[in-house]
Amino acid sequence: MSGQERAGSRMLLIVQVQFYMMSPYMLKTLSADKKGLFHTSFKVPDVYGVFQFKVEYEKLGYTTLSLSKKIPVRPYRHNEYERFIPTAYPYYGACFTTMAGFFVFSFVFLYHR
Repeated sequence: MSGQERAGSRMLLIVQVQFYMMSPYMLKTLSADKKGLFHTSFKVPDVYGVFQFKVEYEKLGYTTLSLSKKIPVRPYRHNEYERFIPTAYPYYGACFTTMAGFFVFSFVFLYHR
């Protein structure tokens, strides 16, 4: 799952994190900053379930690192989304255009001789 690679004269530490429910959903490599803190980012799936973060690092001659934390995940409820989604503006326009066309057609059909 992770290991060390020799680059020049210094050792690079490669640590990965798993995010899984029954089988690994995502496997990401953690990147370190100058202070030695590891971080990564990813999007959580849009499904209900209890997922688990899992970090395991085993290297012969070193202490084994094994961390896990359970995280409940749920999608947004219907009333937690934005009121008007910007990517849906073409659909809103199509809906109002269809309604206007229907009213114009009805007016012409009813009042045209």
